[in-house]
Amino acid sequence: MNFVKQHRQRLELLLMLLLGLICGSCLSKLLQLARVEFYELYASQQFTADTVSNADNSLMHPNNNNNKNNSNTEQRILCIITLKPKGKRQQDIARTWGRRCQKLLFIRPHARKPKLSIVGLAKSRTDSSSWARTRANLQHVHNRYHKKYDWFLMVTDETYVIMENLQHLLIDYAPEMPIYFDSFSWLYTQQGSLSGAGGNVFSSEALRRFVAWAHDNSSICSNHNYGIRHVEIARCFRNVGVVAGKSHDEHGLPLFVNHLSNITEGCCSKSAISFQCVDASCFYQMEYVIYRLRAFGLS
Repeated sequence: MNFVKQHRQRLELLLMLLLGLICGSCLSKLLQLARVEFYELYASQQFTADTVSNADNSLMHPNNNNNKNNSNTEQRILCIITLKPKGKRQQDIARTWGRRCQKLLFIRPHARKPKLSIVGLAKSRTDSSSWARTRANLQHVHNRYHKKYDWFLMVTDETYVIMENLQHLLIDYAPEMPIYFDSFSWLYTQQGSLSGAGGNVFSSEALRRFVAWAHDNSSICSNHNYGIRHVEIARCFRNVGVVAGKSHDEHGLPLFVNHLSNITEGCCSKSAISFQCVDASCFYQMEYVIYRLRAFGLS
């Protein structure tokens, strides 16, 4: 009888231990979901409050530029362009859309002779991957520029950006909000599937949380040298309560556009922010069509 009683007690202890592990895992997951929902609710409430206080429904429609408060459009944006090891696009960007950035910062692995604010990072072979470079880039930008700018735009050297449309997007948001806009997130699904052209825009608070809470915490943000940049940064942001803003317009059309050859009727927003430019001539063609070409009879 004693043997049966001891065996039963051991089984009860094992069952209690197993039940405790299951409850702990479920509680941890619920707390994580509650944290994300809290910041999503905070972001939505802030957005709603800003919209109502402005008393102008046109804020929700990017095409109504005349109704914007001009004093709020000049938000401080740092433009970060990641160059390829042998890329030569910095002059083309500096002569075109880069002129409209508050500051233009080029980052290239192993840069020996800094020109046009080119910062050399990724000093070892282990830092050669896209995700490792992104982690180093964000830490460097935070340490040097976090308090000087409201928003941070990070794109590759194959991107043309319409800065006025980016300012228009950000006017409804405060840099103190934990929010970012990812050109991949307009096709975001609950399974984490992402698609689209490259590029990120994140608030100063999002950058602060990434460096302070996620960068050195491998349990919530991967510290591996491998990994796809937009997937890893979305996961890290999500784990520190930084929400993904809408990267499409009121019609569901993307604001960040892939290659120009993919443009068809109804492909993208009339307030598109960025386009992918494969060759250098594309930068000057875009500059001419957007800022110099005039059609008679059109306002």
